[in-house]
Amino acid sequence: MNDENTLNALTQALAARFGEEVAIPPGLEGLDQLLQMASQATHRAWAERAVDADLVRLLAACALSAPTKSYLQQADIVDIRDSAVRLAVESLVPSMPWMKTAPALLLFCGNGRRFRRIFERRGKAFTNEHLDGFFNPAVDAALVMMNFIRAASAVGMVCCPISVLRDQAEELATLLAMPEHVFPLAGLCIGWPLQARSISPRLPLEATLHQDRFEERRTDALIDSFDSRYLAVQLSRRPAGSPAAQTWSDEKAKQYESPQRDDWGRFVRRQKFDLR
Repeated sequence: MNDENTLNALTQALAARFGEEVAIPPGLEGLDQLLQMASQATHRAWAERAVDADLVRLLAACALSAPTKSYLQQADIVDIRDSAVRLAVESLVPSMPWMKTAPALLLFCGNGRRFRRIFERRGKAFTNEHLDGFFNPAVDAALVMMNFIRAASAVGMVCCPISVLRDQAEELATLLAMPEHVFPLAGLCIGWPLQARSISPRLPLEATLHQDRFEERRTDALIDSFDSRYLAVQLSRRPAGSPAAQTWSDEKAKQYESPQRDDWGRFVRRQKFDLR
């Protein structure tokens, strides 16, 4: 794809994503990488092509090159290869059959254990036992997972994050022998695309990009505007006979009208994190 075609494709992808034109400065380099990011889509169907462990290792090396808080390196990746272990992990989330068909399944973890071990080996008390001691590895793990998704995309692969695995955090930690101060952030199904996926719309940039100070005076109006665009997109893509389409805010209100993962804090404390 030449620069002009890439520019046009990026313009169209951003318009599909945000429902508005996003200016692209002339002469900008890296448009192909921006197009990959702007076109990112979650996949739940996979081509019948294996994902070799060496490829996962390469992508993991690139992913773990992500920025890390104070160079503490508090993120780990578990490549779940053993068939029995994988079956046990998949059984924790029976509502997601695409996990079973994905060529590879990874788990991204926050790791506050190594940092604490440095203090233990020196006979010193760990002086940062508070909420930030949990938050930092969570952010590190999230950065690594996003970096892995970008690396996978660069070689033509696709992904599906699985945060619902945290619903069964204790069972998952037992299955994967997670020690204290290690916790699951999310799973990630990876593979090769079976087919192309459409871009999912996002809230308008005015709702989520702020300048100088946080602005929320138009939040309700922007959500209403997005609801209208989201509903139109859903109606245009749904096959005949599908359940009635809903607005984004109606969907999310329905999804979270009952408590979800309300035992997560208990699990985190059981892993010996102090959440003061």
